[in-house]
Amino acid sequence: MPSRHSSFDLIAPASGEPTEWTSNAPQATERTPQSASDWVAWLIALAVLTFFAVFGFQAMTWALAGGWQWLWMVIGLPVFATFSVLTVMFVVKRLREGRRVRVALENMSLERGEGFRIGEPLELRLRATVPLARAGERTVAPERIVMRLIRRAAASGGPGGEGVRSDECCDEAVAHRDDARADRLVYACELCASPAHSGGAAQWSVELHDPAADDDLPFFVAGLRLLPAR
Repeated sequence: MPSRHSSFDLIAPASGEPTEWTSNAPQATERTPQSASDWVAWLIALAVLTFFAVFGFQAMTWALAGGWQWLWMVIGLPVFATFSVLTVMFVVKRLREGRRVRVALENMSLERGEGFRIGEPLELRLRATVPLARAGERTVAPERIVMRLIRRAAASGGPGGEGVRSDECCDEAVAHRDDARADRLVYACELCASPAHSGGAAQWSVELHDPAADDDLPFFVAGLRLLPAR
């Protein structure tokens, strides 16, 4: 399993576990769904803009007849210029209209029991909900989450004679989304530390990672209590 070394001491217990999270992976965009009434209103507005643009163009053609009809140019030119630009902008805005898809969770709670034992499976359940979407976006829950069992022990040989914390991933699993209940999501999996990881002073924790993120930083860390062997 991969091991990580860090001079930053994470062994001290955190003041509280996070309850909200938004993925820092690149966000996708999608077309905003439109109802039939929205399309009818859009087509009517487009027809009005097109009518005035065509009227302005027609007025300029009347002005080509000469004489007093040149007065049509005073009306036709500004009307055509204004409404033709508005028509193009109106169509382009609709074609480019979309909303971002934000991957996020809230009300997160990790069920991990009273502790775990070396060599025995540890059942983990992350319960969460999907946050309400803000204007111009749609919120979804991640399809899967990576859970890792981390063992942290002190290693000698650090700069200045200080110990360096060594993080070792003893096991990892992918927890898939279970959305059988509409109001609550569950991500469940099992982790197990082999007997080879027993012995020595160490602190254990569970890290939750977003597999779609570019970095390898956890978005949720929860401490574990090591129970004596049976």
